[in-house]
Parts: sequence; C-alpha cells; structure tokens
Amino acid sequence: MPWWIYLIISVIFVVAIAWRAVVYFVLKSLYKPKKRDYETILAYEIAEKGFQKRWLDIPYREMRRVSRYGYEVFGRYYECEQNTNKIMLCLHGHNSCSLSQMKYLEMFLELGYNVFMPDHKRSGFSGGDIITFGATEKHDVIDWINVLQSEYPTARFAIFGESMGAATSMMVTSMDKRIEYLIEYCGYADFEGLLSKYVGNATIRKLILPTFESMSRLFFKIDFDEINAGKAMRKINKPTMIIHSKADQTVVYYNAQKLMSERPNATVKIFEDCAHARSMVKYPDEFKKVITEFVKNAEEKVKM
Repeated sequence: MPWWIYLIISVIFVVAIAWRAVVYFVLKSLYKPKKRDYETILAYEIAEKGFQKRWLDIPYREMRRVSRYGYEVFGRYYECEQNTNKIMLCLHGHNSCSLSQMKYLEMFLELGYNVFMPDHKRSGFSGGDIITFGATEKHDVIDWINVLQSEYPTARFAIFGESMGAATSMMVTSMDKRIEYLIEYCGYADFEGLLSKYVGNATIRKLILPTFESMSRLFFKIDFDEINAGKAMRKINKPTMIIHSKADQTVVYYNAQKLMSERPNATVKIFEDCAHARSMVKYPDEFKKVITEFVKNAEEKVKM
C-alpha cells in the first residue's frame, strides 16, 4: 500500500478522534457545568433580571425529599393569601435554581395560585451529579406533583417553565394528565434545536447530530429521545402557550418555530428584541398581560 494512503488513513483517524473529543467536551459543558451556588445566582438575578430582595421575605415552606434516583431534592411552596386549591408549578432553567422563578411569583399569587418552585437536579439546594435536560428532571417534577397531591388531595395543577424548565414542563404535561394547562417560555424543541445556537446550517446539524447522540448515550447515559420537547408537545391536548423572542441567542427562535409547528393551535406571544429569558424584565406589563389573559382563558376551558 502506498505511503500516502497510510498518511490519509492516519489523518482521518486523528480528525475523527479530535472531533469526538470536541463533542465530548461540548456535552460535558452542558451536562456538568460548574454548579452555581445560591449567592452567585442571587447576585446574577439582581444584576441582570431585576430581582428584588424584598421577594426573599415572602414566606414559604421548604420541602425536601429523596428523588427516586437517590439524590436529595429541594422545593419552595408559597401559599396564596386567598383560599385556593390551584397550584402553579414554576420550573427554572439550566444551571440555575428556583430563585430565578421568583420574578413570576407575585404574578401567579395575584392570579390566585399557590406556587411551587423546585430546584432541579444538580441545581440550587438539590443534589445529583449531572443536569439531564429533562430526562430525569421530568420524573422528579411528576414525583413532586404526587407529593403535593397527597398533601392537598383536591389540588389542581398548571405548569410554567423557563428555558430548560420549559422543555421539562412540556415533557411533564405530555406524561401527567393532572396538568391542566401549560405555559412554555423560551424552551428548546430538541437537542438539534439546542445546537442551532452554535451551528446555523440545518443540514450540517443533522449530519453531526448522530455523533452527539451516540456520545451522549455512551458517556452520560442520556438518550436524545428522552429530552425531545417537540415530540412531547405533539402529544399535548391541553391549553398551551408558547412565548419566545426573535432576538434570543441562547435558545434561538428556530426552537419556537419548531414548537409552533408541533402545536399549531397554541396561543403564541413573540417578542422582537429580548435576550434569552428577559421578556418579563424588559416588558413586565406586556408579559403579565398576555400571561393573565391566557390563564383566564385556560381556566375557563378547564373550569379550574
């Protein structure tokens, strides 16, 4: 065999190894980023997202239990001043915690809901070794619903999710009939949708996706089918709202387009110029207005 064929084979081998190393480190940065502690997240929320320290004085009940997967999970339960059996589940995003959901707290309390905010796996005060983008988080949320239902037998549930929490909320709603309506805010559709932040060309994304999927299963035990929010959205037959921004550069607008194609009858609100998860911060009155209108319409449909 000519020497140049050996050279070509060697180059291909080196490139293949290097490509798999790149994919591994990208996946590791997503599944196992440096965990942000409570103080870091609080400082970030104050600086970037209008967090008001007075919210920390709103009384809540700490809830802790051991997940079916063996790590401890934490949640905050806020009771509405008016007597109600309605519970809004608020799910936070990637490498954040329930603190990030407090900007929505007063809105949902004023709408007559008790509010439950869990810390997802490897987030906030919850344990766990990796973030799984909904693969295990969805089961933790369903188990929280079971706990709340056992404590409040007449409870009725709705769900709001932001970013990764939005994707998780879609999966939960597709699996648990107790969720009566869904509000997903800047959520991703699937892993290909997540990649669209880094690779703009859809053809290239489809070509490289199998490597990401096989490496994900091999090293992190995460199957992309288990984190496919678009597929989950297809199964949902409850009132649904999709909120996104065309200027989102973290979970790009392409994801909202995919979700809208999966659920063409969803109520949709698209902001034009907001960064990721900043619509409530930049346009609080408009954000609250569209949420309030949707909640009232959804309640009428399901008679909450």
